[in-house]
Amino acid sequence: MLAALVVTAASAAFAARTDTELSQLARQAALGSAESRQALEQEARAGTPAAMHYLGVLYLAGKGVPRSDEKALDWFLGAARTGHLESIHNVAVIYERAPAPLHNPEEARRWYRQAAERGFARSQANLAEMLQKGAGGPADVDAARLWMEKAAAQKEPRGLYLLGMLTLEGRAGIAKNPKRAAELLREAAEGKDRDAQYQLALLHGNGIGVAKDEAQAVRWVRRAAEQRQMNAEYVLGALYAIGSGSLKKDDKAAVLWLRRAARQGHVEAQFALGLAYAEGHGVEKDASEAYGWLLESSRNGNQQASVLVERIRAGLKPAEAAQKP
Repeated sequence: MLAALVVTAASAAFAARTDTELSQLARQAALGSAESRQALEQEARAGTPAAMHYLGVLYLAGKGVPRSDEKALDWFLGAARTGHLESIHNVAVIYERAPAPLHNPEEARRWYRQAAERGFARSQANLAEMLQKGAGGPADVDAARLWMEKAAAQKEPRGLYLLGMLTLEGRAGIAKNPKRAAELLREAAEGKDRDAQYQLALLHGNGIGVAKDEAQAVRWVRRAAEQRQMNAEYVLGALYAIGSGSLKKDDKAAVLWLRRAARQGHVEAQFALGLAYAEGHGVEKDASEAYGWLLESSRNGNQQASVLVERIRAGLKPAEAAQKP
């Protein structure tokens, strides 16, 4: 009898952890507390959905544990099968964005739909984007628009961005309306959607749907670049390279932003960075770096880079190859 009472009391104490307590365990585990991680794992293995979810987050971010998409997916799936809404969304994210063999757009769309139908705004926006692109199944722009509208109605930044772009371009039965598009994109940008921030910069730079305002354009392109939006990084680097309006010419700053974009695969940034190394703008001249970045840009389809690469192979130094014939 006493043993049974002890077991019952222990079970009650074990089951008494609140989501707040589990969240605190996860924060401590992320900072390296082995004791907190073990306690969280104990809860997760007992089937507590929130604990499984938090473990998934730790493995996805690689905080307090080695980063592992596979282990993150296992824990998210465990929680998702109990109906844990945010875990359902995260399962979809991994299937959509992880490399092979986990990459599975069809499964991503299916899991996003589960969460979207239960009103999870980010899943609604992500499902809309997949439907628009035809990822994981046939494209359906009309269905995409409906999910965008649902997400935007909840002020989900990605949904606002997607709907703003449809409105800017006049697609999916929406009349072209640059002013309304700018309003939607601004709301998304203020919600920290980096693509919206970049698009809003372009609108201000060209005076489309908003007053032309170079200071606002620079402000928004910087905010997007700081969130690693590749095109914004390139544009900000280019602005520093030439000196524009509120930005003074700064070759070192230009190289910094061009390198960030180049490392993400931006072809024009790779070309510009190659020229910077060839000519010694913002960096010391470095023939090897110049050739490497020009070659990368060439391989990615930049014809100007291809011409310079051929000149270098013919025996010219990078700085000489970059001179106009």
